Amino acid sequence: MRCLSVCGLAALVVLCGCQRDISGTYLVSDSDSVVWLQLVRTPDSHLTGQLAASVLKPDGRIDRNSISITGAVDGENVTLAGSGLFGLQSGTLSGTLNGDTLTLTGAQAQPIVLKRATLTDYQAQISELNGRSQATLAAKASAEAAQRTERAQRDFVDTVDRLIEHMQRINAATDLHLGRLPTVEKRYQAITAKINAYVERERRLSGNSNEAVDRSQLYVDANQAALDTNQIHLDVQSVQQDFGMNAKPVADSATAFENGCRNFDAEHGGLTPAEIEAHNAACSRLLAALPLFRQKYGAMSAGLAHLEQVYTQENAAQQALLQTAEKLE
Repeated sequence: MRCLSVCGLAALVVLCGCQRDISGTYLVSDSDSVVWLQLVRTPDSHLTGQLAASVLKPDGRIDRNSISITGAVDGENVTLAGSGLFGLQSGTLSGTLNGDTLTLTGAQAQPIVLKRATLTDYQAQISELNGRSQATLAAKASAEAAQRTERAQRDFVDTVDRLIEHMQRINAATDLHLGRLPTVEKRYQAITAKINAYVERERRLSGNSNEAVDRSQLYVDANQAALDTNQIHLDVQSVQQDFGMNAKPVADSATAFENGCRNFDAEHGGLTPAEIEAHNAACSRLLAALPLFRQKYGAMSAGLAHLEQVYTQENAAQQALLQTAEKLE
């Protein structure tokens, strides 16, 4: 069967005329469309009816349109007119009926040839068109699912590699900070020792009215030293905040991806062999990088916690010394 001119149908209508009674139902179809025409001849040789067209689109959806038909019959010659088919304003088709075959011509490039048919014939053609539609939609859905799986797998590998890069940067920064933590602890302790020395000197000068200026200066120096402790602590808190904001999310993500790698089910993942290989390679890189990262992360967490304890202890000792200094002053 030659292809229907969907544009021609869209352009308009269908028509029929014949030697025998033209009233009846007509059908024409191809792999992409089904057109069903119902005609009724009135006693004054006018025609009324309905034309229904179902067209399978490339994306698998079916456009279904129906328009009313009017026209006239004069012997074998027929004219039909309709409006709104496939969005067109109006159109006219003319043709002849030869036996059970209705041939129509109009704006379309090729004639439209319809055969008398039963409702059962029409329903069978619609069922086949629906089947092709469902097959196309299923193939499209399968292709889209495969594309989503491919994108997800590509994103997985890219995310794992970025995660490893973040872990490595955190490892380097952690090494730098871990080397500084003992120095900070010693500075806290040195400041406490300095304040204690100021207080002891002030204590020796207490009761001597001639040394009032020196005692006041020692008190000022002790408070300034305590301010240095607070400044150091602020710097440490900044490091703690950065570590919490940057390292902890990376550690949590690493754990989540590690669990994903260990629970990966290649048989039910819908992946190609190449995608499975890329997935496993990314997981291997992650699992290889995790031990060192966790070692650094644990050491930094423990070091910061210890340093906070040292600060709390030294700050308490310094505040006690300052209270003593205030009384002596």
